[in-house]
Amino acid sequence: MKVGIVGGGAIGLLAAAYLSQDHTVSVFVRREKQKQKLNKYGVKCGALRGAVEAYSDLQGLENQDLLIVTVKQYDVYPTIKQLPSIVPCLFLQNGMAHLNLLQELSNSCAVGVVEHGAVRMSEFEVQHTGLGMIHLAHFKGSFNVNALTDKLSVKDFKFTFKDDYWLMLAEKLVINTVINPLTALFGIKNKYVITNPRLCKLAKQLCAEASSALNLSFEEQWGRVQQIAERTGENHSSMLKDLLEHRPTEVDAICGFILQRSKDKSPYHSFVVDAIHALEIKNIKGEAT
Repeated sequence: MKVGIVGGGAIGLLAAAYLSQDHTVSVFVRREKQKQKLNKYGVKCGALRGAVEAYSDLQGLENQDLLIVTVKQYDVYPTIKQLPSIVPCLFLQNGMAHLNLLQELSNSCAVGVVEHGAVRMSEFEVQHTGLGMIHLAHFKGSFNVNALTDKLSVKDFKFTFKDDYWLMLAEKLVINTVINPLTALFGIKNKYVITNPRLCKLAKQLCAEASSALNLSFEEQWGRVQQIAERTGENHSSMLKDLLEHRPTEVDAICGFILQRSKDKSPYHSFVVDAIHALEIKNIKGEAT
């Protein structure tokens, strides 16, 4: 199977490393330097070495059997404008803000959530920091997503099928909107969201607001937040890593989406959105700590 991966971040490289063991993988990145490194060294993940073909533009996308889009939420819109309509697409993003954009595509589309932990170490190296699953669900078009999970699954990189894309994404969004902003604001590993009693109190409030906005059970979602925070306890969230590397965060697509969906006031989400943006501005201006 010819698989094109759009995006050379941690998840894009992780997928390339594993999928290249069984498939022909192309990686589409933005920077010429990363393209050259990937073509010279392949993609490296621990003992895994994957041979890939890298491109620094989106030419040749139509030659793929499947496109896996792993770019950040704020890059989804400019990316989808360049996707060939004949190729089915799988979108792996945090949050749910991209769903309205996907409605405009004529492509058959699936969406997914990634449970793996990954850190990009260099232009061609990624560290697999936590094993998990990638859950997929059908979104639109003639796309046999159940069969796709079997085709894509390889050892230590499994895909599973979910019937309800909305519930799948909503439950992941609750986890992200609790763990991501708190770990980013306080510069902590995931586990401290539940082991620090004061942070745990804040986490419960964020979980309650998100559960209400998405019409989910608070008790069920809080249980899932605790499980994920414990299971990924030694990991750093993607939002914290974005701040540490002076990149824009996805706070608007995660916490901001909850604010948009909320029927009542959500003061905790309102605060974390402003607080994360304040840190982004601080990074840009290079303000002293």
